[in-house]
Amino acid sequence: MSFFTNGLDPIPRSRQVFHFPRPETLAEWAAQPTQLRARLKDLPPLDEARLWTVQARAIRNLEQSFGRADPRALIQMATGSGKTVTAVNLGYRLLKFANAKRILFLVDRGNLGKQAEDEFANFEPIPDDIMAELRRGE
Repeated sequence: MSFFTNGLDPIPRSRQVFHFPRPETLAEWAAQPTQLRARLKDLPPLDEARLWTVQARAIRNLEQSFGRADPRALIQMATGSGKTVTAVNLGYRLLKFANAKRILFLVDRGNLGKQAEDEFANFEPIPDDIMAELRRGE
């Protein structure tokens, strides 16, 4: 069993790894001005205008969990409550604002995969000028 600790994280902790990162990956991480865990603590406010209350709450709570570097998190929502829309919005925020490199999105049935694919294809992010205003608190 191997463990890795990123000493550049805001609160370094060891994590089990299945393979050790390649030297160029470590060099890329070291060259970043802030590490992913630090960027997860500093996400801009969520624009809740196009979200249901339960979706916005789920995203906010999960982002808070990321900010605390919790080792595990779970979103549990009822059927028809917009889990896919929630996941798409969260994925967008992680890619755009936390500069995440990849996100694993799993489904257990083909029809859910198609639903997710359609939702990702039809996703329209809010314009950057609106995001700039949100960041400034306007």
